[in-house]
Amino acid sequence: MKDLLALLFGAAIVVVFSYDRFNRTTDEAGQQLQRLVNLLSPDKLRSGRVVFNAYTFYALTFLVIYFFLCAYAELIPALGGPDLTVGASKLPSLASEENTQTSVGPLLVQTGGNLIDAILHQSLTPTSASTSADQSSIGIDSSTSMAVALMIVGLAPAFPILQRFEAWMRGAAHRLAGIPTRVLSVRDELRTQTINLNGSDGAIPPDTLLIPRSDWARLSYYRSLAKGRREITEDFHSDLALIFAVSAWVIDHRLKLSNPHARERFSHLEEELKNRKGLLIAALDEKTEFGTRGQSREKHGDELSSPAVPGVESGTSSPESWDRLVSDVENLADDVCLLLAIYIEHDIIVSEAPSKTSQGSIPIQRKLAREKLDLFLKEHLSDQGGDTRLSSCTAVTGLWVFSVVALVAILWSLFFGPLELHLQLGQASDPYWRIMVYLSTSLTAYCIPMFTALAIRDGSKQLRRWRNFFDSNSKWTTVFPQAAFVLLASWGVATILVLGVALWQAGVTFGWDVSAERFWSTLKFTFAYNAPTAVRGAFLSLIVVLILDARRSKWYAWLRKSSRRSLILAFGAALFMALVGGGTRFLSTQAGTLGASVPRPGGTVIDHIDRGLIAYAAIYTALLAFCVVFSVAEVVRTQRFRLSLTIPEAKAG
Repeated sequence: MKDLLALLFGAAIVVVFSYDRFNRTTDEAGQQLQRLVNLLSPDKLRSGRVVFNAYTFYALTFLVIYFFLCAYAELIPALGGPDLTVGASKLPSLASEENTQTSVGPLLVQTGGNLIDAILHQSLTPTSASTSADQSSIGIDSSTSMAVALMIVGLAPAFPILQRFEAWMRGAAHRLAGIPTRVLSVRDELRTQTINLNGSDGAIPPDTLLIPRSDWARLSYYRSLAKGRREITEDFHSDLALIFAVSAWVIDHRLKLSNPHARERFSHLEEELKNRKGLLIAALDEKTEFGTRGQSREKHGDELSSPAVPGVESGTSSPESWDRLVSDVENLADDVCLLLAIYIEHDIIVSEAPSKTSQGSIPIQRKLAREKLDLFLKEHLSDQGGDTRLSSCTAVTGLWVFSVVALVAILWSLFFGPLELHLQLGQASDPYWRIMVYLSTSLTAYCIPMFTALAIRDGSKQLRRWRNFFDSNSKWTTVFPQAAFVLLASWGVATILVLGVALWQAGVTFGWDVSAERFWSTLKFTFAYNAPTAVRGAFLSLIVVLILDARRSKWYAWLRKSSRRSLILAFGAALFMALVGGGTRFLSTQAGTLGASVPRPGGTVIDHIDRGLIAYAAIYTALLAFCVVFSVAEVVRTQRFRLSLTIPEAKAG
C-alpha cells in the first residue's frame, strides 16, 4: 500500500509541477518575439481553454513516461540517467521452481483467453498468505517513484535524453496549441492593413477620435517636415497613426474593453509599450525640433511642447538618424499589433453592438473611435460571434464523456456485471473489484480514444488544418483520410495503453519471464485479444466528432428543433455501436480460442459462453453509446441555441 501511495503521489507531482516547465517559452519564432519574449509566457499567448488542452496533452505524455520509467527503472542508466538500485530490481520473477510452474495457459482457456480475466480469476482464487502478500505489491519501490517524478519535473538532476525529449515535447504541445503562431499570424495580417484616421495636412480634424490634439499636430508636422526624404515612406506615417490611435484607445484606456480580469495580466505589457512610445516621441521631437520652434508653439499652443519622458533630456544627446527612427517606429507598430492580437485572442476586444448616438462631444467621439477600431479589426472581430470563434466544446465534451462513461461502467458493474463475470469466470466476484475492473477498462477503451480524437480536432483547428465533415466545400478525398486518421490515432493510443497495462499486470501477477520467445508470444496474443476492444472507443469518438462538426452545418437546423432529434441520433448510434461491440467481442473470442494452449472440449470454436459474452458486449456498448451521444448532442444543441438567441438581442440593443 505504501508503494502504491508513493506511485500516485509521484504522479501528482508530475501533473502539478510540470506546468512551470510547460509554460517556458520555446522562442521558435526567432526574432519575431525578441523584443517582448520576456513579457509574454505561453499561457498569455493563447486563451485559457487552448492552453489547458495543450498542457493536458503535455502532462499526460509525461505521466506515461513516468509510469514507464518507474516500471522499468533498470533502463534509466542505459539512457544516461542515475543508477536506481531499487525499483525494478524488486519486481517478481520466475526464478524459483514454484513460480516457474505457475502457468497462464489454463487460466486463459478457462476465462476465454483474456489476460486481464485470467488475472482477475487468480485474484479470486484462495491462495496462501505469502502469495497474497506478493500479489499485493506493485513491484515499484517508493523511493524509485519519487526519484523518477522529481527528475521529470526538474526538481532533481535529469539525464540529457529526458531533457531533450522534454524540450521537444514542450515545443510540440505549443505548436499543437498555436503558440505563438496564432497571435503572430493575426499580427502579420493586421500589419498589412492601414488605419484611416481621415486627418488633413496642416490642421487638426474636428473629430479627434479621442486622440490628443498634440498627437494630431505631430502627425501633421512630421509629414510636412519629412517630405522628400528617401527614408520616409507612407508606411512610416501609417505606423505612426496606428501607434497614436491604439495608444489613446487601448493603452490609455479611453475606450472601454471587455474581460477586465484578463486584461490585468497584460498591464505590464501596456506599460512597456507606453514607455517605448514616450521615448520614441521624444526622439522624433528632438530630431524634428517639434515644440521648440516659435512658429509651432504660436500655431498649436503650449500643449504641443514635447512631454517630459523619464531618462530623456532634450538637447543633451545627438538626435537619432532617420533610419534608426524609421526602424523604431516599425518595431513599435509591430508590437502594438501584437497587443491587439493578444487582446482579440483573450476576448478583451470583442465586437461591440451598435448603439444609439449619445449626446455630447465625448460620447460621440468614443463611438466614432470604436467604429474605427472595429473597422481595422473587422476580419478578426467578426469571428467573435460567428462559427470560427464559437467554442469548440472540447473541454465540455470531454468532461461529459468521462462522467457518462464512468457512471455507466459503475452501474453496469453493480447490476449486470455479476451475471457477466459469473458467466465468464464461473464464480461470484467481489463488487468493489468489479467496479474497479469495469471502470478502468471502460475509461481506457472509451475515454482515451475520445480524448485523443478531441485533441486531434482541436489542435488541427488551431492550426487551421481541420476540414469540417459537413462543409459543402469538403470533398470525400479530404474528409475520408481525416476520418481514417482520427480512427487509427485514437485506436492506436488506446491499444498501446491497454497492452502496457495488460503486460504489466501479467508480469506483477505471474512473474516476469526472461524468455524473449515467451514475451513476444504473450504480446501477440494480448494484442489480438485486446486490440479489438479499443475499436469501439475509436468509432464512438468519430461519431462525437461528427456531432461537433454538425454545429457548423445545415444539419444543426435539424438537430436544434427538439430533444427528440438527439434521441434519434442516440438510438442510431446505439444500434451501430451494438454491431461494433458484438463484432469486436467476436474477434477477441476468436483470438482467445485460437490462442489457447489447451483445446476446448468437443473442439467447438464458439460455445454458449462466448455467445453470451458477445451479447453482453453488444448491449453494454449500445447502452454506453446511447448515453454518450445523447449527452453530447444535447450539449451541442443547447449551447448553440443559446448563442443564436443572445446575439440578435445584443445587436438590437
